[in-house]
Amino acid sequence: MLVSIYLISVNSPEKVMGAVLDGANGGLALSVKLFGVYALWLSILKIMEKAELDKALAKKLKKPIQYLFKDESPQTYKYLSLNLSANMLGMGGAATPMGIKSIESMKHHKNKVMLAVINSTSIQIIPATIVALRASYNSASDIIIPSLIATFFTTFIGVLLVKALVK
Repeated sequence: MLVSIYLISVNSPEKVMGAVLDGANGGLALSVKLFGVYALWLSILKIMEKAELDKALAKKLKKPIQYLFKDESPQTYKYLSLNLSANMLGMGGAATPMGIKSIESMKHHKNKVMLAVINSTSIQIIPATIVALRASYNSASDIIIPSLIATFFTTFIGVLLVKALVK
Protein backbone atom coordinates (compact mmCIF):
# COMPACT_ATOMS: atom_id res chain seq x y z
CA MET A 1 0.00 0.00 0.00
CA LEU A 2 2.81 2.40 0.88
CA VAL A 3 4.62 1.62 -2.37
CA SER A 4 1.41 2.27 -4.33
CA ILE A 5 0.87 5.60 -2.59
CA TYR A 6 4.48 6.57 -3.24
CA LEU A 7 4.31 5.65 -6.94
CA ILE A 8 1.01 7.47 -7.45
CA SER A 9 2.37 10.51 -5.58
CA VAL A 10 5.47 10.64 -7.76
CA ASN A 11 3.67 9.96 -11.07
CA SER A 12 0.52 12.04 -10.56
CA PRO A 13 0.36 13.91 -7.25
CA GLU A 14 -2.68 15.90 -8.40
CA LYS A 15 -4.76 12.69 -8.43
CA VAL A 16 -3.67 11.76 -4.91
CA MET A 17 -4.41 15.19 -3.51
CA GLY A 18 -7.71 15.33 -5.38
CA ALA A 19 -8.77 11.98 -3.93
CA VAL A 20 -7.67 13.01 -0.42
CA LEU A 21 -9.60 16.28 -0.62
CA ASP A 22 -12.69 14.60 -2.09
CA GLY A 23 -12.63 12.02 0.69
CA ALA A 24 -12.28 14.69 3.35
CA ASN A 25 -15.12 16.75 1.84
CA GLY A 26 -17.38 13.70 1.64
CA GLY A 27 -16.60 12.71 5.23
CA LEU A 28 -17.29 16.22 6.50
CA ALA A 29 -20.57 16.49 4.58
CA LEU A 30 -21.73 13.12 5.92
CA SER A 31 -20.79 14.13 9.48
CA VAL A 32 -22.83 17.33 9.26
CA LYS A 33 -25.86 15.47 7.87
CA LEU A 34 -25.61 12.77 10.53
CA PHE A 35 -25.25 15.36 13.28
CA GLY A 36 -28.69 16.76 12.49
CA VAL A 37 -30.33 13.36 12.26
CA TYR A 38 -28.69 12.14 15.47
CA ALA A 39 -29.66 15.31 17.28
CA LEU A 40 -33.28 14.67 16.39
CA TRP A 41 -33.19 10.98 17.40
CA LEU A 42 -31.30 11.65 20.61
CA SER A 43 -33.88 14.27 21.52
CA ILE A 44 -36.71 11.82 20.91
CA LEU A 45 -34.94 9.13 22.89
CA LYS A 46 -34.25 11.57 25.75
CA ILE A 47 -37.96 12.40 25.87
CA MET A 48 -38.72 8.67 25.97
CA GLU A 49 -36.21 8.28 28.79
CA LYS A 50 -37.69 11.20 30.76
CA ALA A 51 -41.16 9.70 30.27
CA GLU A 52 -39.66 6.51 31.74
CA LEU A 53 -40.63 4.43 28.72
CA ASP A 54 -37.35 2.55 29.14
CA LYS A 55 -38.40 1.55 32.67
CA ALA A 56 -41.86 0.54 31.46
CA LEU A 57 -40.26 -1.64 28.80
CA ALA A 58 -37.91 -3.05 31.44
CA LYS A 59 -40.92 -4.18 33.49
CA LYS A 60 -42.41 -5.89 30.43
CA LEU A 61 -39.11 -7.69 29.86
CA LYS A 62 -38.88 -9.05 33.40
CA LYS A 63 -40.24 -12.57 32.71
CA PRO A 64 -38.33 -13.16 29.46
CA ILE A 65 -35.14 -11.97 31.18
CA GLN A 66 -35.65 -14.34 34.08
CA TYR A 67 -36.17 -17.16 31.58
CA LEU A 68 -33.05 -16.33 29.55
CA PHE A 69 -30.79 -15.53 32.50
CA LYS A 70 -31.49 -18.18 35.13
CA ASP A 71 -30.47 -17.99 38.80
CA GLU A 72 -29.28 -14.41 39.04
CA SER A 73 -29.83 -11.82 41.75
CA PRO A 74 -32.70 -9.29 41.66
CA GLN A 75 -30.11 -6.53 41.20
CA THR A 76 -28.69 -8.31 38.14
CA TYR A 77 -32.18 -8.65 36.69
CA LYS A 78 -32.69 -4.92 37.19
CA TYR A 79 -29.45 -4.11 35.35
CA LEU A 80 -30.32 -6.58 32.59
CA SER A 81 -33.79 -5.17 32.06
CA LEU A 82 -32.46 -1.61 31.86
CA ASN A 83 -29.66 -2.66 29.50
CA LEU A 84 -31.90 -4.59 27.14
CA SER A 85 -34.72 -2.01 27.16
CA ALA A 86 -32.28 0.84 26.45
CA ASN A 87 -30.75 -1.16 23.58
CA MET A 88 -34.20 -1.95 22.17
CA LEU A 89 -35.00 1.77 22.17
CA GLY A 90 -31.73 2.58 20.40
CA MET A 91 -30.08 4.21 23.42
CA GLY A 92 -26.74 2.42 23.27
CA GLY A 93 -24.99 5.03 25.39
CA ALA A 94 -27.44 4.47 28.23
CA ALA A 95 -27.32 0.71 27.78
CA THR A 96 -23.56 0.26 28.07
CA PRO A 97 -23.13 1.08 31.77
CA MET A 98 -26.03 -1.20 32.66
CA GLY A 99 -24.54 -3.98 30.54
CA ILE A 100 -21.21 -3.64 32.35
CA LYS A 101 -22.94 -3.72 35.73
CA SER A 102 -24.93 -6.77 34.60
CA ILE A 103 -21.79 -8.66 33.63
CA GLU A 104 -20.03 -7.71 36.85
CA SER A 105 -22.91 -8.92 39.01
CA MET A 106 -23.61 -12.18 37.14
CA LYS A 107 -22.77 -15.49 38.77
CA HIS A 108 -22.99 -17.79 35.73
CA HIS A 109 -20.70 -17.85 32.69
CA LYS A 110 -23.54 -18.97 30.41
CA ASN A 111 -25.53 -15.83 31.31
CA LYS A 112 -22.55 -13.61 30.49
CA VAL A 113 -22.27 -15.25 27.07
CA MET A 114 -26.04 -14.87 26.57
CA LEU A 115 -25.86 -11.13 27.30
CA ALA A 116 -22.92 -10.70 24.94
CA VAL A 117 -24.80 -12.53 22.18
CA ILE A 118 -28.04 -10.58 22.67
CA ASN A 119 -26.21 -7.24 22.73
CA SER A 120 -24.09 -8.24 19.72
CA THR A 121 -27.15 -9.08 17.63
CA SER A 122 -28.31 -5.53 18.37
CA ILE A 123 -31.97 -6.16 18.96
CA GLN A 124 -33.68 -2.81 18.41
CA ILE A 125 -37.22 -1.60 17.99
CA ILE A 126 -35.92 1.71 16.65
CA PRO A 127 -32.87 1.21 14.38
CA ALA A 128 -31.80 4.85 14.71
CA THR A 129 -28.35 4.45 13.16
CA ILE A 130 -29.67 2.83 9.99
CA VAL A 131 -32.42 5.42 9.66
CA ALA A 132 -29.88 8.22 10.17
CA LEU A 133 -27.45 6.90 7.57
CA ARG A 134 -30.15 6.32 4.98
CA ALA A 135 -31.66 9.75 5.62
CA SER A 136 -28.25 11.39 5.18
CA TYR A 137 -28.15 9.98 1.65
CA ASN A 138 -31.78 10.96 0.94
CA SER A 139 -32.73 7.31 0.85
CA ALA A 140 -36.06 5.85 1.82
CA SER A 141 -36.39 4.21 5.21
CA ASP A 142 -37.78 1.03 3.72
CA ILE A 143 -35.00 -0.90 5.47
CA ILE A 144 -36.70 -0.72 8.88
CA ILE A 145 -38.96 -3.78 8.55
CA PRO A 146 -36.23 -6.03 7.05
CA SER A 147 -33.84 -4.74 9.72
CA LEU A 148 -36.29 -5.66 12.49
CA ILE A 149 -36.82 -9.11 10.98
CA ALA A 150 -33.06 -9.67 10.71
CA THR A 151 -32.31 -8.52 14.25
CA PHE A 152 -35.04 -10.68 15.77
CA PHE A 153 -33.97 -13.69 13.68
CA THR A 154 -30.27 -13.36 14.57
CA THR A 155 -31.11 -12.85 18.24
CA PHE A 156 -33.34 -15.93 18.24
CA ILE A 157 -30.65 -18.07 16.59
CA GLY A 158 -27.99 -16.68 18.95
CA VAL A 159 -30.11 -17.50 22.01
CA LEU A 160 -30.72 -21.04 20.73
CA LEU A 161 -27.01 -21.57 20.12
CA VAL A 162 -26.06 -20.32 23.59
CA LYS A 163 -28.70 -22.53 25.19
CA ALA A 164 -27.47 -25.55 23.22
CA LEU A 165 -23.69 -25.07 23.25
CA VAL A 166 -22.61 -23.09 26.31
CA LYS A 167 -22.36 -24.81 29.66
